Amino acid sequence: GGGGGSSSSSSSSNENDHSRLEKERLSRAISLYCREINYVATLGSSLFKSIPRNLLQYSAEDVDSFYKFVYEDVIEGKNNNANNENVMTKAQARAVLQLSEECNDLVEIKKAYRKMSMQLHPDRFVGLERTQEEEERSNDAFAKVKIAYESLNSGIRTNKDGGKVRSWYESLGGRARTNFIGPIPLVSMDVAKEELLKGDNKCALAGLTPDTVMAFVTRNQMAASV
Repeated sequence: GGGGGSSSSSSSSNENDHSRLEKERLSRAISLYCREINYVATLGSSLFKSIPRNLLQYSAEDVDSFYKFVYEDVIEGKNNNANNENVMTKAQARAVLQLSEECNDLVEIKKAYRKMSMQLHPDRFVGLERTQEEEERSNDAFAKVKIAYESLNSGIRTNKDGGKVRSWYESLGGRARTNFIGPIPLVSMDVAKEELLKGDNKCALAGLTPDTVMAFVTRNQMAASV
């Protein structure tokens, strides 16, 4: 038992070290090419010309994660597809959690989620005689409660522990978006050059189309007013 715990702890430590090094590497790369990144952004929307580079939030994730949790939602609107059983509109989510139509209070949302999760959790029905139809109905209701909670936590500006603000962009996809890294802090240009240029590192920039950039800008502004 002790050996297994030690192995698990060692594995977790290695993963944390890898994550820390990856974030440091990304921080240096973004810092080194901060000016170029900002310029590419201004090509998509002139709004970025009025925002100092050091006031912007920078983040990173792999392409698959971006398309699944961000692009398909914002650009293609797949998360508003009524035929997708794994997603629902925020109005539907509020109805599932028995919240008011205008509720955006995350404390109330979490309270409603916990209450209904406890009521519908499969462990509460252990030992009870139920028909297969009753089991399927309660399991489906329990799953919908989880989806509803994720839906109401996706695409909303929220306060994290300690009063830290989570941006609309970061909140997209909810907890399932595990490959997102951010916000990534900037370091001095000297540090960025020293660490990146001494190794075999290569960087390239490719901007999004103006229509795509404006879609994100518009959604972000809408979320800010919620």
